[in-house]
Amino acid sequence: MIIQKTKPKINHPILIFSWPSLGLIGRYVINYLISELKAQIFAEIELEEYISFPNLIVENGMIYSAPQIKDKIYFLHTELQDFIFFFSDFDPSPEYYTKLATDILNFLMPTNISFIITFNSLPTNILHTDKPNLYISATTFSTKVLPLIQKFNLPKLDFGVIENMNSVFLQVAKEMGINSICIFSEIPFYTLDMYNPQSAKEILLLLEEAFNFKLSYNKLYQDIKLMDEHLRNTFADLNQKAQQLFSQIYESKKQYGKKQSDSYETTGGITFEELKKQIKFSLPESAKNKINQLFKLAKENIEYAKQLKEELDRWGVYKEYEDKFLSLFLKKKKEG
Repeated sequence: MIIQKTKPKINHPILIFSWPSLGLIGRYVINYLISELKAQIFAEIELEEYISFPNLIVENGMIYSAPQIKDKIYFLHTELQDFIFFFSDFDPSPEYYTKLATDILNFLMPTNISFIITFNSLPTNILHTDKPNLYISATTFSTKVLPLIQKFNLPKLDFGVIENMNSVFLQVAKEMGINSICIFSEIPFYTLDMYNPQSAKEILLLLEEAFNFKLSYNKLYQDIKLMDEHLRNTFADLNQKAQQLFSQIYESKKQYGKKQSDSYETTGGITFEELKKQIKFSLPESAKNKINQLFKLAKENIEYAKQLKEELDRWGVYKEYEDKFLSLFLKKKKEG
């Protein structure tokens, strides 16, 4: 169900949306725009009818039903253009992809959407400190879309894949006669499950120039610095633990002889699974402390859940905390 919260006059807006995808680029970009440009809430989407939760939360012996989750749709007026912003942290169940896309677009139909813009990633062999290349793709290159494509001035993508809800949303929009553009950004292979602020920066600069947005990049540069520190610590930790493991293997070869060490994985040595466990890095204590503090704050005030989710995504550990995170919404529902 989609519930309209305000009644602004929105005319021929550009809809900028994203569901979860590799690199979380779309979520970062849209959330940044909403925050920087002070976009206002337009509507809320109640997701219960679109999501089938495979897990239930257990707390103090009590089994709770699925949490109540809502997504927000935002609007923004500028001198040049109206905009609608939307991102979600939750993919609907696959059987509800088309229904959710149709419901959202039908709800927004009275605004006469002019274009849709979304984002996707291209995992490639670059570093997180490198400037990523951007590419463009579109559901049509008609005369209606060309002026916007020319504004972006990006090369066309030769080959790529748009997956899951993002792809279905574009397909449904095309069937409804709405033109869509997807901007692809390169991301490093080793950052697939975490924010990529360096890639997001290039997209934000592009949008700022195209639409005359006024953005501050202070928080973004802080995120770039934090990501760099996190990855450098991770690589240093992995390197140290790998060296320790190699030393163990070398000592084992000396002690038991080459013949026995050849069958090391299948006899009494370190198995591949044990190897993965040993080289798995841990979060820095400072990051753990901040996450725990945000959980405490979110229990008292659910508004902190947004900041908590951003912190979990920043470190790429949302999956490890997912049940605990969703239990926050259960508590709010129970108190209500």
